[in-house]
Amino acid sequence: MIRTVLRASVAGLALLLAHPAAQAADLAAPSPAAPVPALGPSWTGFHLGVHGGGVFDKMGYYDTAHTFQFGATDFAFGIHGGFDYQLGSRFVVGAEAAYDWHDVDYKPFAAGGLGTLIKSQLDWSVSGRVGYLVTPETLIYGRLSYANIKVQTEEGFTGFAKKAMGAWGIGIGAETFLYGNWTGRVEANYYQTSDKFTNSDDEVAKPRYFTIMAGLSYRFNPMGDARRPVAPAPNINWNGFYAGVDGSYNFGNMHLDVDVPGQTVGPYAAQSFGAGAFVGYNFVFASSYLLGVEAGGSYLNAKFQDPLQNALIPGGPTQFGTIKGMYSATVRAGYLVTPATLLYLKGGFAGLVTEAKADFFALGGGETKTLASYQLGAGIETALSDHITLRVEGLYTKATDSITVINSQPAQNTLKPSLLSARIGLAYHF
Repeated sequence: MIRTVLRASVAGLALLLAHPAAQAADLAAPSPAAPVPALGPSWTGFHLGVHGGGVFDKMGYYDTAHTFQFGATDFAFGIHGGFDYQLGSRFVVGAEAAYDWHDVDYKPFAAGGLGTLIKSQLDWSVSGRVGYLVTPETLIYGRLSYANIKVQTEEGFTGFAKKAMGAWGIGIGAETFLYGNWTGRVEANYYQTSDKFTNSDDEVAKPRYFTIMAGLSYRFNPMGDARRPVAPAPNINWNGFYAGVDGSYNFGNMHLDVDVPGQTVGPYAAQSFGAGAFVGYNFVFASSYLLGVEAGGSYLNAKFQDPLQNALIPGGPTQFGTIKGMYSATVRAGYLVTPATLLYLKGGFAGLVTEAKADFFALGGGETKTLASYQLGAGIETALSDHITLRVEGLYTKATDSITVINSQPAQNTLKPSLLSARIGLAYHF
């Protein structure tokens, strides 16, 4: 009996000692938890928004003897709405309709006291766009559009002729989530009519438009705010030095103020591609705000023609001026809407390298001068890797100085340019 009791006691003690050991073993080796994937917003759904910015117009105007390219500048604003569909984790396709307001008068013979020659207005447009998500929250896209443009020209002595003209358009932009369902965009578009408008005086008008807009959209997201697994965003440090290169498309205006009644004063229009480089320094504070300085230079070579002003020399040259390049020193102020995407404004001083062609003016009064200017703009910059960023920005540059040259009399002609530019660039952050 005693032996039986001892054996039972030893067995019970062994069980008591083994149970905590088993618990300790379980605590020492927990089963691994499943990783939680990062989630990004869905771009699928309807959106509605507003936009505004600047527009440069280039009006091809043909009379019985001459071909002009007149220019005009105006502010523009509008509304837009559409639907986007996200394909997988990287691509977005969509359609959009927009209505824009701007009204431009062309008065190229103002030196003679004459009034409006042409009026034009960009009206409505429909477009399709295809984009690539460089981060889950930031879309870089291109678009193709069809637009309606209204044109009104003088006809006879007191009348006007009107026509609505179809136009095709091409553009590029960047859009990023700001907060909740709100997104912001920066976009550049070029429109050109597919036809010409000829009035009863045999005068022909053919308008082109270049617009740079900033916009705000609300996304209704009927998919239930579905979020998608995404790869982690690049771990970029925005503080410090950076350097980069960019390409641009530029629309320029050149005033040719002439001290002779009845002569054309423009402004004249020109367009060109450009290439440049930039360097800068950023400082991030309060985790999401950025201040920086930037210097850059671009080669442009935008050429301006006036087929009538040099009429004293029949068959003589028609190119009277060129914007050869641009330098700038600006300040940037931005907000990091995500750790990898910056939305920013910029402004500062610029220099427009402008040439007055010596062989155009009767007394050889040409020169090349860097004209003091100011520059304003906005952009979106997003990280592609831990050191490389992609940016899309729009810039307006206007000269505050001018070139005054000799024509048939001293100090008779004054040249003063302005420029609207869309840029896309790559930067390396050290």
